[in-house]
Amino acid sequence: MEAVQNDMVRMSKTRERESGKAANIFQFSLAGLVVFSVALLAGSSLITDKLAAGHPAELRDSFTLDRRDASLSGHVGPWGDLRTRDIELERPTEYLTDEVNHPPVETWIFKGQSIDAVKLLLARNGLSPAQITDALAPANVSQTGSDTVLRPSESFLVSLNAATRQKLYAGLSGLGINLYIDYPFIYPGHKIDSIYADATLHPDDVALLKKLIYTSGGSGQLSDYEALLAGIPTLERRVAMTRALSRQSAVLAGLFIRPDTDIDKLAYYWGNVPNVRFTDIRPLMEALKALPEGGSINLIFLLPPFARDRLYTFPLPSVPGDTVKDCHWTTFNFSNETPDNRFNNPDYALKYINENYYQIAEPSRYGDIVLLLNSRQEVKHSAVFLADDLVFTKNGSNYRQPWMIMRIADLLATYPASPPMQVVYIRKKSN
Repeated sequence: MEAVQNDMVRMSKTRERESGKAANIFQFSLAGLVVFSVALLAGSSLITDKLAAGHPAELRDSFTLDRRDASLSGHVGPWGDLRTRDIELERPTEYLTDEVNHPPVETWIFKGQSIDAVKLLLARNGLSPAQITDALAPANVSQTGSDTVLRPSESFLVSLNAATRQKLYAGLSGLGINLYIDYPFIYPGHKIDSIYADATLHPDDVALLKKLIYTSGGSGQLSDYEALLAGIPTLERRVAMTRALSRQSAVLAGLFIRPDTDIDKLAYYWGNVPNVRFTDIRPLMEALKALPEGGSINLIFLLPPFARDRLYTFPLPSVPGDTVKDCHWTTFNFSNETPDNRFNNPDYALKYINENYYQIAEPSRYGDIVLLLNSRQEVKHSAVFLADDLVFTKNGSNYRQPWMIMRIADLLATYPASPPMQVVYIRKKSN
């Protein structure tokens, strides 16, 4: 495959700061895409120490198929007898930071814009004259050099209905006015309903949350996170809300090894990714195969060390100067023994893709890459294909997002767009 020229494929240097979305953005033109194209368990369920510590009995039957259990499913393919269970992850309380101890005041910064220009911008994006007057009350607005700084009051924010909020924030998104307007919390489908029903949350806090949620692309979204926390009076209640909002849907997965399982076929599928030493895993599989009814092995054993060490964990809260651990850093370091931080450099990442990957119709090999493109042909997310419909992913650069296994359909729902995101698959040349 010939290298894709910069006028065909561009990568924006826009960096996600603390969002649930992708940090680096690749942009493809149609011509660029053309060139890009050319160029788990009956028996003994084995779980890693970090998952099973303190809970061996509960996890022992995690993958036993039961038709009454909608969270558990199985699918046989070239990857073997794959068993999956739906789980949810929450950010550890220990990782909560000053955001819950001292909630910041929600602040909108209109860079290089006068108050009159801000009025026009708000009007163009659905606010009535009365709402603009309310928003820009003198006590809420200040001028810092050429920037207009607005600290919208809680009364103004909760006065907006969902439709107005959606139109306003869609218009303001991408302008760098506020982190959570650019990168809102996103809750696909009915996920937000499970938060509303959470018994650990105070009813008043749920009521405030409902006033601030709006719908976009079929998903519930929250941009006024700072105002929400500021409106919750106690630390204990803010911690409960923050943990609930951090809840992520993930998949626990494994392979069932039967007495008649062809382990050589499993080796062919799972053993071709760098730093996955299938030879080390084979004795365990052979031992399970020798059992009268077989046994199961968690998929974590079949991941390279980079992914195995991070799966189902949240990064520590970031500090200035930390490496940005976004989706692309995760995807392209998946098989690396030592993470290559150059993948945070858009120019390097672009060169690496051009030199090492080609587009495929659909993923069929462990290690293929899944890209989500928006209507402007920008790559908003990347993930690593594992098997069936599963990917290894980190949805964004911030410490609120864990490394996890997801289904591709759920991944798409996490990145809502109108029109929907386009899914593109690529494969490394050496594969």
